[in-house]
Amino acid sequence: MKKAIIPVIIFSCICTSCVLSKYTPYQNTKFTSNREFAGTEMIRQEFETIRRVLRVLEKATDCLDNGQQIPAETFQGILEIISNFSDKRHHEKEDKILFPILKDKENGAKRDFLGQLLMEHVTSRDKIRDLSGSLIHLSQGKKAKKKITKIAYAYIKHTRRHIQTEEKVLLPWANTVLTHDDQILLKNTFGELERDDIETGVHEKYITMLEGFEKQLEIHPES
Repeated sequence: MKKAIIPVIIFSCICTSCVLSKYTPYQNTKFTSNREFAGTEMIRQEFETIRRVLRVLEKATDCLDNGQQIPAETFQGILEIISNFSDKRHHEKEDKILFPILKDKENGAKRDFLGQLLMEHVTSRDKIRDLSGSLIHLSQGKKAKKKITKIAYAYIKHTRRHIQTEEKVLLPWANTVLTHDDQILLKNTFGELERDDIETGVHEKYITMLEGFEKQLEIHPES
């Protein structure tokens, strides 16, 4: 399969060196090491990709906030990855598959918590939509750029807090109530959900795009 050709836009916002992240989107599809927590481990691994995209968005936003000329196409490309990975695929796994299974495991004790996470997903989509709309005015001066950076920083903060809640509370709880068979069912269902994206090259496209943005922005991988 040929990789998608992504145009590289060079702009000035320099760190000390350029190292591509060791993570790749959708690496969870290769997960085989811990069958006990197979399904929830796939969710956990996706957090690493989401953090990677957040670092790219944060660096681009920092550059814009410091007066650098960042093309609208750069933000639009980052938002495309966010919308199709973080929102469409990751949230879909939770909203339509994981959360309903967990809801059936409890007698109401954790339903408010699951409802809170669902509402945070809605808030995330709202912020993505607001950021996308604000990019239309990128060339209209400092006030417009200030609005863009404000929305972007709010989205980054919201998403990092949300991921932390899911890592510290959701996944440990899920691992206590889901059986081994539940975990394998989750893993297989998640794999089916991603099958079309893998076969049509969508995964590879976003890997290429994300690596291109990391190279432009000289993002350091986090260990």
